[in-house]
Amino acid sequence: MPYKDALEEKLKALQEEYAKTKYNKVTDKHLGLLRAKMAKIRREIEVRSKKKKGTGFAVKKTGDATVVLVGFPKAGKSSLLNALTGTSASKVADYEFTTLDVIPGMFEYAGAKIQLLDLPGIIEGAHLGKGEGTKVASVMRTADLLLIIIDATATNQLPVLLDELAKLSIRINKERPSIMVEKTSKGGIDIEGAVSQKDKGAIAEALMASGIYNARVAITKQTPIDELLDYILESVTYVKGMIVLNKIDLLSKADVEKTVEKVRQTTGLDVIPVSAFTGENLDFLKKSIFNSTGLIRIYLKPKDAEPDFDKPLVIRSGSTILDIARKLNAKTSKYLKHAYVTGASAKFQNQKVGIDHVVGDEDIVTLAYEKHY
Repeated sequence: MPYKDALEEKLKALQEEYAKTKYNKVTDKHLGLLRAKMAKIRREIEVRSKKKKGTGFAVKKTGDATVVLVGFPKAGKSSLLNALTGTSASKVADYEFTTLDVIPGMFEYAGAKIQLLDLPGIIEGAHLGKGEGTKVASVMRTADLLLIIIDATATNQLPVLLDELAKLSIRINKERPSIMVEKTSKGGIDIEGAVSQKDKGAIAEALMASGIYNARVAITKQTPIDELLDYILESVTYVKGMIVLNKIDLLSKADVEKTVEKVRQTTGLDVIPVSAFTGENLDFLKKSIFNSTGLIRIYLKPKDAEPDFDKPLVIRSGSTILDIARKLNAKTSKYLKHAYVTGASAKFQNQKVGIDHVVGDEDIVTLAYEKHY
C-alpha cells in the first residue's frame, strides 16, 4: 500500500475512534491525544500533497477585499460569480468539475472594489487531498470572507461540506483563542494563564504527542479545552463566512423561507437566498458582502472645500487617521499633524483629533499636515 494511502487509512481509523468516544472527565485526555495524532497525520498528508502537486493555486489579491466562493460541484458558483460581476469570467456548464482552476472576478459596491475567487468544487475527502482539496484550502486561508454556496434543492450536502471545511482546519465565524505558543530549545512544556491544572496536563500531553516537547504556552482568556487543543494543534485559519442558498428560482417562495430558516438554525450562520439565473436578491448579497468584509467609507474634505461624496476612500474598520494618510501617500504621511472629523467617531462636528483617532463609517475627514510639507 502506498505511504499516503496508509496515512489516510490511519487517519480514518483515528477519526472513527474519536467519533465513538464520548467526552467526559475520564476521556478528555484521551480525546486530546487523538486530536494531536490526527493533526500530525493531516499535516503530513498536506505536505506530501504539496510536494507532489505544487504549493497551491497562484492567486494575486487585488481590490479592497477578497471573497472566496466555495461549495460542492454544480452548486452554481461559476454562475454566481458571473452574475455578480456582470461578466462571463467563469465557465458555466451543467456538469461537475467545470472550474478546474481559480477564476477571479471583481465587482464594485459603495465605492469598494471586491475581488471574487471561484474555486474548484470541494468533494468529500478534500481534507485528504482529494480533488485538489489542500490547494483549494490554501486559497480559502487568504480570504476576508467565505461564501459557502449551496444548491437550494440539495441542502443535504451542507453538513458534508461544513465537515470537510472543519477537517481542512477552516473555522468559520469563530473567535480566535487568546493563546501564544512559543517553541523553546529546552525546559519542557511551561503553561501559564487562564487554564486549570487538569487542562494543562491535557495540553502538554497533546503537544508532546504532536512532536513538541519544549514550549512556553500563554493563555490570556479562559477557553474550553477542545478549542484550545484545536487552535494549538491544527494550524487553524479563522475566517468570516456566510451561506449563499443559490437556485431559489427552482423552489416556491414558501419552500425558500422554510429552507433558509432550517439552514440558519442548524448552522448558526447567516443565510442569503439568491438566484444567479434570475438575479433575485443579488443586490442584497452585495450589500451583505460589503458589510461582512469589515470595510468602511471615508469622505475626504479638503480645507475650505466640500467633501467628495462621489469617491469615498475605502478602508478597514478600526483604521486610524494615520492609516488614512498612509493609504493616500505613504511617503507624505510622516508629515501628518492631526485631522478634523465630522461623523460617527466624532463628539461634535469638525472635531480636532490626533493621528491615532479611530474613524467610523462615512466620517468626513480633513487631514492637516505640517506647513513646510
